[in-house]
Amino acid sequence: MSTEPSLEEWSMLRRGGHASTELGIPSMDTGIETGFGSVRLALGSAAELRVLLPIRHSERIAQVPSSPSLGIGIATYTLNGVSVRYLDIVCLAAGLDGVFADVTAEMMKRIRGGLSPVDACASTLDDFRSLLADPTSGVTIQEVRGLVGELLMLRRMLRLDARAWQLWRGPMMERHDFRAGRLALEVKSSARVTGLSVRISAIDQLLAPTGGVLHLALYQLEQSTGGDLSVSTLAAEATSMASDSLGVRNLLAAVGCADPNAPVWNRANFHLEGEHHYVVGDDFPKIIPESFASGAPPTGVTSLSYSIDLVAAESSRLAAVRADAHVSEMIACLDHP
Repeated sequence: MSTEPSLEEWSMLRRGGHASTELGIPSMDTGIETGFGSVRLALGSAAELRVLLPIRHSERIAQVPSSPSLGIGIATYTLNGVSVRYLDIVCLAAGLDGVFADVTAEMMKRIRGGLSPVDACASTLDDFRSLLADPTSGVTIQEVRGLVGELLMLRRMLRLDARAWQLWRGPMMERHDFRAGRLALEVKSSARVTGLSVRISAIDQLLAPTGGVLHLALYQLEQSTGGDLSVSTLAAEATSMASDSLGVRNLLAAVGCADPNAPVWNRANFHLEGEHHYVVGDDFPKIIPESFASGAPPTGVTSLSYSIDLVAAESSRLAAVRADAHVSEMIACLDHP
């Protein structure tokens, strides 16, 4: 194997292809040398993804970052009559197979770059720690549709600048989905292809940055078996276009999507039926702190959500050229931090 492993190599092992029985378990030699032997891909007792990193017999293993999704231990096998000691790493969450393959590929890359197996493991797991959380099981179709909408906007920005992933601030629990200086953009997704309405989840969600401008983008996403839009495909595009793929993966993990290929995030595909853009100015229908005489909701009101019929916002609708200009202005802010 001349390059870092992919999920396909483990799939071949599961099918019985290219499997070696030299260790007494299904395994595959990667050809990547550590100085103490060759790294091997393997399967656990229940066909879990597994990687074996050869280490010195005398090496003391300091604590490495742990995760409920990973099993990390020491295993010793005999290979060609020689005892080989391995750092044994097993993926315990089937929904994270894709992420585990990415993690393993990064470990291989760092070993090739000169790090010891233990250091490569520890540093990689530390960088990927947010991705290795237990996968979320209670994801709704509305959440899937919402993430598809944000990824659509992210893709649009990345096509202009590979650094644009830095503008995606929603996963970090900031007020707006995308922010660049005094410019902000809120993304909404709707299942309705007739009628225009959006749900606002907080009193400050449509509050523009101080002295700045806020736009709202609405994607009308119809669920469709043959739809060309999914979390998996859009996330793959985003990570391939971004200047830092790990940065994008961490943002996805922050919204609960540690593995963009997981079935829970891909049980629906969508087709873009409509796209609408608005400037959230004085004429735009909204509730913000200034909507109240005191500048804040009545005492005892701790949260507020509401729906907006965008028919009432027709005067705030933007032509495509103006919506494009706003995105371009946000991208330009990357050159002036």
